[in-house]
Amino acid sequence: MSFPSIPTNTSDMDRDDALDLLIASVAFEELSLAHILNAEAEKIQYVLGTLDGTTTPVEAPSVDDLIEVNNTVNQTIRNIIKYQMLLQFKLEDASKFPEENGENGEFVEAGSAWSVGIDFGTGNAQYTTLGAEETENTVILGLGNNYIPIGLVSIVRTNGNLEVTISTISPYVMDEVQLYVSNAIPVDSNPGGFPDKYTVTNPVDYFSSHTFTVDVSAYAGQILYIAAHAHVLKEV
Repeated sequence: MSFPSIPTNTSDMDRDDALDLLIASVAFEELSLAHILNAEAEKIQYVLGTLDGTTTPVEAPSVDDLIEVNNTVNQTIRNIIKYQMLLQFKLEDASKFPEENGENGEFVEAGSAWSVGIDFGTGNAQYTTLGAEETENTVILGLGNNYIPIGLVSIVRTNGNLEVTISTISPYVMDEVQLYVSNAIPVDSNPGGFPDKYTVTNPVDYFSSHTFTVDVSAYAGQILYIAAHAHVLKEV
């Protein structure tokens, strides 16, 4: 099956065309997730020897093999569920877009958002972890004391570096992001004291995504503790 393509020349699109394209992009992303789910199902079928058109493994899988496959499939499905939440928000925002552009480009403070995980310090501060053998993890970026999902924090460890991407969905943007990464659990929940930070002051520079790259080569083979914080504004 060939994958649908999105037009690359959008200069002559009107507002309705752009909204249609936005909704279509959600459908394309959903199709991609369906392919991933199908691949995970076939992975299980192959291990069990029930996948049509393939050679049955010479040696029957051990219980440990089955547990390992189950864990990898489970992690993939968990990540898909998280991404599904963002796609749902994206679709709702596109379908509810006003007929006339009533936005005035103004922003109001929404509050403090953290990478959802384990409480620490004071307020709504939370941290997450990346296991010693894990190379990636994705968690919700939660706003306020109820941790309303407004985005994602994507964590990838490769070649001695850790890339942490903090992103929000419309109508939320950020003007400050801070990051704590260490092999020790954070205790100080004041994000202003975190070693990595990025700040803008001009509203035209407000952003919906920022990536930190942190050298973690000194923590090879160790659990990493990550606390990502964002100061969030909402466009009105």
